Amino acid sequence: MNGVLHAAESDAGTAPRASSNVRHLCRMEIAGGGQIVIDGNYAYVGHQHRPQGTSILDIADPRKPKILSTVVPNHPWSHSHKVRSVSDLMVVNSEFEPGAGRREEYPDGGFRIYDIKDRTHPKLVTFVKTHGKGVHRFDIDENYAYISTEMEGYVGNVLVIYDIRNPSQPVEVSRWSMEQQNVAGGDEPHPKRAEHRLHHAMRCGTEMYAGCWMSGISIIDVSNINKPRTLSRYEYDPPCTEPTHTFLKVPHRIGGKSIAVSTEEERPRRGPDAGKPHAPLRTWDVTDPTKPKLLYSYYLPESATPYPADKVRFGTHQLREKVDKDNLLYVTWFAGGLRIIDISDSANPKERGYFIPKPGDGVAAPLTNDVFKDDRGLLWVTDKERGLDVIEYKN
Repeated sequence: MNGVLHAAESDAGTAPRASSNVRHLCRMEIAGGGQIVIDGNYAYVGHQHRPQGTSILDIADPRKPKILSTVVPNHPWSHSHKVRSVSDLMVVNSEFEPGAGRREEYPDGGFRIYDIKDRTHPKLVTFVKTHGKGVHRFDIDENYAYISTEMEGYVGNVLVIYDIRNPSQPVEVSRWSMEQQNVAGGDEPHPKRAEHRLHHAMRCGTEMYAGCWMSGISIIDVSNINKPRTLSRYEYDPPCTEPTHTFLKVPHRIGGKSIAVSTEEERPRRGPDAGKPHAPLRTWDVTDPTKPKLLYSYYLPESATPYPADKVRFGTHQLREKVDKDNLLYVTWFAGGLRIIDISDSANPKERGYFIPKPGDGVAAPLTNDVFKDDRGLLWVTDKERGLDVIEYKN
């Protein structure tokens, strides 16, 4: 590692502020990205803020990515900052962006499916309206969409599974919620209200791993897709001050155990977390999915960024949603940039490299937000406010 980090004197140019074991290929000054996914020579970026929507990029030349098309949200209060692709379909969320208008009057919550056979001219296939502020993050495969959304009669986002094999007519298959969310079904509302909710759930085989915001994590059995059932719920005691964002199972065993990893999301205003360690990466033993065991909480020290971590957003957010046999995690850490962490010893993770990009113009520090690894092994890293960087890990 490079030891003590120092911020550059100027933010001019595209050079990263600090890095280790990483080669920087290029930077593209694109509107801030909420999520990036890649399929072959195409990248799909869901932009964080309205009025931008979803851009499709040609990335055949990783040093010169170019925008082929952009789909804008259908309503001026919407942002479509999450995106997935499967075959020749693109799925994007439609969610109320705070501060846009009166949330109770918002009419466009849901998700849209596009035909992208021609990446230069995406064609809307259908819009699925859900409820309230609409859809946040989600997972998909060729058969199903696993949607995190508000629904009528529930407090906070729940999991709604749709059959998308006929993309013009998605059909709801089932729902899953935590205790005290289904108020229409007689539940007493949870004291945390909408803070007690699903962020999103990721499928691995017959299980789904769910980050549950201010209510920890859950593991869900979907062996019967029509009747998801809770295998386990884990809530922190004492409660964590930052919400759980992503909970992901490693698809192979490490040291003979089934392992999962999770990230939390440091909020823009730290509040009760001020003066305490920032939102960590965590590793879990899920060999028995009915009894997940916390193995390690990996906190990045404030000295790991050249920016004032007590004044800017600094802590985990998202990680690459796939873990290869090399057991490397690629974790976005807002002002801490992208961190490359080896979990071969899952109870003792080790950092192997990092990349801290320049911030967007006029922004105090980078807000490294999402990451995807393409088939060439290149890492595509978005910033919540502005910028897309392409890097290569040099192991």
